[in-house]
Amino acid sequence: MIKKIILPLCLALSYVSGADDSLRQEIEALKAQMAELKNAQSKINIDALKAQISEVKAHDANDNIKWSVDLRTSYDAIDYKIKGLSDQDNGVWTNKLILGMAAQPSDNLVFKGSLGVYSMFGNNSSTGMNPYSNMNWYSSESPDDNTIRLREAYFLYFGNMGDIPYTASFGRRPSVDGFLTNLRADNENPASPIGHNINMEFDGASFKFDLDKLTGVSGMYVKLCLGRGNSNADAKYPTFTGYPIMGGVMPSATQTPYAKTDSDSANMDLAGLIFQIYDNGQYKVMANAFKGWNMMGADFSYYNGTNGSAGYNVSMTDVGDLTGGALSLQVNGIGDGISDFLDDSIFFASYAFSRTDPKGKHSVFVDNMGTLGTTEEMLGSADSETGFSIYTGIQIPSFFEGHRLGLEYNHGSKYWRSFTYGEDTLVGSKLAARGDAYEIYYTLPLVGKNLTAQLSYLYIDYDYTGSDMFFGSTGTPQDVDKTAGAVKSAQNVRASLRYRY
Repeated sequence: MIKKIILPLCLALSYVSGADDSLRQEIEALKAQMAELKNAQSKINIDALKAQISEVKAHDANDNIKWSVDLRTSYDAIDYKIKGLSDQDNGVWTNKLILGMAAQPSDNLVFKGSLGVYSMFGNNSSTGMNPYSNMNWYSSESPDDNTIRLREAYFLYFGNMGDIPYTASFGRRPSVDGFLTNLRADNENPASPIGHNINMEFDGASFKFDLDKLTGVSGMYVKLCLGRGNSNADAKYPTFTGYPIMGGVMPSATQTPYAKTDSDSANMDLAGLIFQIYDNGQYKVMANAFKGWNMMGADFSYYNGTNGSAGYNVSMTDVGDLTGGALSLQVNGIGDGISDFLDDSIFFASYAFSRTDPKGKHSVFVDNMGTLGTTEEMLGSADSETGFSIYTGIQIPSFFEGHRLGLEYNHGSKYWRSFTYGEDTLVGSKLAARGDAYEIYYTLPLVGKNLTAQLSYLYIDYDYTGSDMFFGSTGTPQDVDKTAGAVKSAQNVRASLRYRY
């Protein structure tokens, strides 16, 4: 009996002993492998690997162009009251698309740009009738054809002059929907200029110097802006003068591509200084001063020199210089903790002026009977004339979260003259009005900030003609109540949907 018990027990102990030996061998092998891996890991340069990963991430973040999309579909109902004539009105559907671009290859260099398409549904037939419809001042800010146009393209270079940080920039400027006017446009960040007296596209350069650290005044900076509004240059292929004669002989023409033309046109240049006096996040005070040289006016001349029955040519001519300036205040949050409503309200007020400096005599079209005269004028006056404008408004929260209600008013005097050709209003720039303009708008989010809707109403009551025209005889202020064919008032109702990403 004992033998029967001892024999199986010995066999079992022998099996366990053999299993232990096998398990021990496997553990020793695993230890050897772990030691080998540890030895290999110790040879890896972790810091170098981290640096390579950071470099790859930086490359992915900076070495490309980031795109943004801004698409607005609108319906505008417009109406004009005209002295002595029947009223005119229309309903216009439009699409406005802006493709934004941005890139930053290094910490001190940034590129920004945007392409724009602003078209009426079904295109339109007005381009061939209006030689100024594609003018560079507002070509992508006024609905026309479906051509993709350049809105902005510029670089920013950042540097330091001792304790003064500076920024230098060249290219097509971010000069539409600037300070104050960005509110009605529902753009959180304003463009460069004060929108009260400058709101148009142009090319040039800017040099900004931050003075807040040097002076201790919050947000203070100065910016010098230089631009060209019109270049006097002939086309690459010249137009022929005169008409073909019998026998098929064509008139001669001299080919001088991009040389100055023989007309009285000139290079139109502008220099301005933007001065941000103070900005602490709640109170922001800005001023600007500018001078424009060689302002353009329409010059009329007859085909045959004397008789208007044969028709007449219209060309742009230099009529003089213009100076101007503005002082503007914006308050983000009225008072200090009085109520949530006032904390979330925005108020602004601005004053601007303009002054003409007429250049000399120019021919003008007097009537339809073939009369041609000359006058020494700018905005219809041979004297230097001063105009002014006031602009104020408030934007408040509405009954629902994220909804905003805005109210704006502006008034312009008889000789008020602005550079606001790029203002996005179908009835013409309200801020150029010689008279009174009233606007109310309501903006609401549909899908956060990505999809919004806006309903606006604008009414302009004109005192004088010539608002938003050129700087010669077409800008002559005439009493609208005494001038047949003058637009006495204009209305613009707009409903829009806007997608941004």
